[in-house]
Amino acid sequence: MSLNQFVWTDLSTFDLAHARHDYARLFGWRFQGKEDYDFAETDQSLAAAIFPMPKRLMEIKMPSFWMSYVRVNDIEGAVAKARKHDGTIIEIEPMPFNDNARIALVRDPSGAGFTLYEGPDITPAGFGHGHVVQRYHHLPDLTLIKAFYEDLFGWQFDQLKTTPWPAFAIKDQTGELVAYVEEVPEKFRGKFRYWMPCFEVKSTSETLNKLTEMGGELHHDLGGGRFLVADAQGAHFMISSTSKPQEISADSANGAGSAGGRPWRAAVGLACMWLAVFFDLQAFWGLMFLLWTWPAIKLAKVTLIDTVSRSNQPLLYWAILGTWILLSLWLIVSDPYLWPSPNG
Repeated sequence: MSLNQFVWTDLSTFDLAHARHDYARLFGWRFQGKEDYDFAETDQSLAAAIFPMPKRLMEIKMPSFWMSYVRVNDIEGAVAKARKHDGTIIEIEPMPFNDNARIALVRDPSGAGFTLYEGPDITPAGFGHGHVVQRYHHLPDLTLIKAFYEDLFGWQFDQLKTTPWPAFAIKDQTGELVAYVEEVPEKFRGKFRYWMPCFEVKSTSETLNKLTEMGGELHHDLGGGRFLVADAQGAHFMISSTSKPQEISADSANGAGSAGGRPWRAAVGLACMWLAVFFDLQAFWGLMFLLWTWPAIKLAKVTLIDTVSRSNQPLLYWAILGTWILLSLWLIVSDPYLWPSPNG
């Protein structure tokens, strides 16, 4: 059942030939060569489509963008519901998509656009490299859209975590996962709001290298193997090396201590704090700093009041990590209880 679920993705781009070249290299896509609406496929199945940026959007210098489609059984009714909510914009009224389907373009109260789709299920059957595995909505506050999507699609929002920012799972009325919403700071999400597709890739490092060579940009390492990027024409999307980037949880986001989810490092750290203070053993403070460095290296981010990412703030990241390592070594080596002086 795909009703009230995302079923399709396409790219509105300035230069069709350029986009074909770039995404063929990034995802191994093959194109049919059509100039109006060109389908992209992998060895598995159709994956997405690309088409020329509409003239009116080019005139306002709209950046190239990915669009996500939600399937409904009554597009007229869905548009009428959407229109009732303050801040909603109906960019395109219901119109033919092909002989068997119709679409309408809606901008939700946060400003993020999506396409309503009425017609046969067109969810790609393929999976793996070059296929969409999840979608994410980045915005400053969930309350901007919560009532809108609850009314329009019957979606439910379950909070998963609060750090490094609040994240919510969206589920349909059957309990099936739809997508994710994250209340991401503006320095990460930028000034525009999007429903961003996340594509699975065999290797994020290889894909990122190709992307930057072609003039694209890595914006942020979002953790959990997920990266926010933009192609050479400004279209934002995500990549992940896993087929399940959607499995966000408090443990995975914050680096749970060990297999099975038992936070043994937290327990050891707490013991070190008591030993260091109660017995005045500075070596245990050194051990504390070492315990902090391991998840910082593993997750490529460090938290010192603020969360600092290795990809986005490398100098500050390595300054904090280096300080922790140097302090840990100095505190352990200089501890008088571990290394008493010859005259002691």
